[in-house]
Amino acid sequence: MNSAEAKAEHRAVMRKQREGLNASWVLTASSRIAERVIALAEFNRAEVVCCYLALPGEAQTQAIMEAAWKAGKRIAVPCARDDGEYMPAWFTPNEPLTRGRFSVRQPATPHWAKPRCFDLVLVPGLAFSETGARLGHGLGFYDRMLARLGRHVNCKTGLCFAAQITSGFPVAEHDVGMDVVITENAVYRTT
Repeated sequence: MNSAEAKAEHRAVMRKQREGLNASWVLTASSRIAERVIALAEFNRAEVVCCYLALPGEAQTQAIMEAAWKAGKRIAVPCARDDGEYMPAWFTPNEPLTRGRFSVRQPATPHWAKPRCFDLVLVPGLAFSETGARLGHGLGFYDRMLARLGRHVNCKTGLCFAAQITSGFPVAEHDVGMDVVITENAVYRTT
């Protein structure tokens, strides 16, 4: 089995696992993940946070964004550009949303975020390793967005549930690794 086939097989297993998650459990576990994020020194120092708008079955991020706004931080969220690629757009508490590609919520009228630095970028995934490797959905949108942001990102942090921590998937050269991975049970620092 080649690398692409191994990743596809791992994605199928992780998607099936995610589909079986109870919505109430997801909220409870997401609350514990949010507490860990909010306790991070990187979060407390951050002025600008890029945070995803969660899909069902992903670690939910609303509590993190609310804590960030309360602390006076600016929030950006990934938003599809006209060319289909994702880049951060500013996001405020009452921002009107629309459904973008793959039913991902995003600002209805994006105002592209181009700060000097994204202090903290929160990233979803199907699986992560304790060493920061990330397995996404296979289309590379986050890897390309993070690569474009490059030196403008201080800390890339993957959010997932403990059952999504695994080391059984291959990593390609273009895959962007995380500096920190957070679950409801642990914080893994990779740098």
